[in-house]
Amino acid sequence: MERVRAAAHRWRLPLFAGIALLAAILLRRVLSALAVQLAAGALLMALALPLCRELERRLPAGAAAAGALLLLGAGAVGALLLAIPPVVRQVRQLAESLPAVLAWAREWLLAAEGWLLARGLEVGPMREELLPLLSSRAGELASGAISAVTRLTGSVTRVMLAPLLAFYLLRDRRRFAAALTLLLPVQHRVQGVRAAREMRRETAAFLRGQLLLSLSVGALTALGLLLAGTPGWLLLGLLMGVMELIPYVGPVIAGIPAVLLALQNGWGSALWTLGVLLAVQQLEGAVLSPRLLGGATQLHPMAVLLLISAGGMLMGAPGMVLVLPAAVSVRGALRGWRT
Repeated sequence: MERVRAAAHRWRLPLFAGIALLAAILLRRVLSALAVQLAAGALLMALALPLCRELERRLPAGAAAAGALLLLGAGAVGALLLAIPPVVRQVRQLAESLPAVLAWAREWLLAAEGWLLARGLEVGPMREELLPLLSSRAGELASGAISAVTRLTGSVTRVMLAPLLAFYLLRDRRRFAAALTLLLPVQHRVQGVRAAREMRRETAAFLRGQLLLSLSVGALTALGLLLAGTPGWLLLGLLMGVMELIPYVGPVIAGIPAVLLALQNGWGSALWTLGVLLAVQQLEGAVLSPRLLGGATQLHPMAVLLLISAGGMLMGAPGMVLVLPAAVSVRGALRGWRT
């Protein structure tokens, strides 16, 4: 009888692990949606936590959590109300100027073809393929923008529970921490608590610093492009701020459309636009990043590039954004565990 019980106990953990793995495979879509909602809630919690701690000095935990989220939401709504009208106006202006951009591209290709033909190089196939491609892409751009807005709306709908999750995470964070601590073996609880604190500290510092850095870079880029006379300066500034979440790679991707749009006003405008982008990136690397992020990452640039590449291969654009916070979180946990 004892042997039977021992054998059953020995096989219980692998059996439960196999069942959990099978359930995760069968319910991967549901679990991935829940993971997105939980991640969004955790992000809101990290942003609202400083406000919540200040409010908890005067209010109960529930009221402080609700107040912090309401203040954060009011700030976000106010920023959107200020930004959306000019952004929509600039999108319309860019859509109206798209034929002129295509005409400029056609003239540039014809000039390049003439320059190459004068030197004995035949490039007829290039013109025959590229010009129709540019014309066809003009029509596809509008439908692609509509599809992107539709997908964005669906994504926002899927994370509508994030504020509620953030509220409960803020209000009951100490209770959750105590419950998770009790799950650890007694001999490892001190290490587990240190690991959780270090992970939370480093992740929160990185997220807040990265968001402030993106906001600063986006604002400086928009201001510089406005002074340079670049079309769509506000829209391009917002794009640069968002792409700043992907270090090294993101600013390059966001800078390409800015230079291309400036080219329709001539090479001088394009060079001014390129100068603004380079100046903002130099300011970001020398001043903003050290002050806002400090030692929050301390990752070698090669490690950052490899992590971004791996995140992109695994999850696409979301993986490229999330891989660095995940790496910082894991590093903080390991550092706290070894301390």
